[in-house]
Amino acid sequence: MIRNYIKFMNNDKPLFNPHDKFFKESFSRKEIASSFIKEYLPDNICSKLNFKTLTILKDSYIDKELSEHFSDILYSIQLSGKLTYIYLLFEHKSYIDPWTGFQLLRNMVKIWENYRKQHKNRKKLPVILPVVIYQGKQKWDLNESIGHLFEYEDNIEDYIPEFKSEVYDISHIHEEKIRGEILLRVYLLIQKYAIRGDIYGKLPQIFSLLASVLEEKTKTEYLETLLRYLSSVSNTEQLDILKSEVDQFIEHGGEIMTTIAEKWVQEGIEKGKLEGKREGKLEGKLEIAKKMLRMGLNNEQIIEITGLSRDKIEELMENKN
Repeated sequence: MIRNYIKFMNNDKPLFNPHDKFFKESFSRKEIASSFIKEYLPDNICSKLNFKTLTILKDSYIDKELSEHFSDILYSIQLSGKLTYIYLLFEHKSYIDPWTGFQLLRNMVKIWENYRKQHKNRKKLPVILPVVIYQGKQKWDLNESIGHLFEYEDNIEDYIPEFKSEVYDISHIHEEKIRGEILLRVYLLIQKYAIRGDIYGKLPQIFSLLASVLEEKTKTEYLETLLRYLSSVSNTEQLDILKSEVDQFIEHGGEIMTTIAEKWVQEGIEKGKLEGKREGKLEGKLEIAKKMLRMGLNNEQIIEITGLSRDKIEELMENKN
């Protein structure tokens, strides 16, 4: 049934940028963001951070024409009592872009400009801790700033902007060095092996980790996030593997998948309400009901979610047969 759930959710069309959506949905979870910062920023920085003040900001600073290759997320946090920003730039190209540092600097300037507009009376700018998360087949071998982009001449160094960024190369880190909270480790494992094309061999390990999450709501929410991502980058054969692993490693997998399926169905209805005209609503509900029948949902579920009458559902069942 999982293939039908996923096909319905995606309406048989892949997400425009699944890497971006998976990154943002994952790192917008405070437990993942906090765990990543604690594990992968330098200890002398982390020891001064007040994680109770960690706030996820919604603004993006990526130019539209670059959004296919970059994602970003910004946090504010207190460092030694002072407002500080942590800026994550996720590069999901299959190769290293030597201009990544330049892109990072441009976005940092945009953050400062936005800060100045919002705090016109402030005399100083907050520090930004820049972090590049890279997912590519080629091992990251650039230096952490932009000095390599300039043609050097003698005695010219003082005029070249320099700053340091932290770089985290997901694809080439050894698996035993993947640390942090469970959901962070799940995310990093998926991204590490997705770029290599062997993610499905790692699903038993990944789902076993996810199964150990004690809070059912958290488990279900992140399973949905994970399935949305994997379904958008999978073929039919891989979806069968995905179904098998969900059934084997997630306790009450069928119940969880029914809950997720119902949510996706409701999203489809809401989308139809926004996009469709009044006279097209009934037809849209009928199409949704047909898909739900193929998914194996019972009459009561279909009636509750679509609002269609029992007679209409039974008529659809007769036509189906």
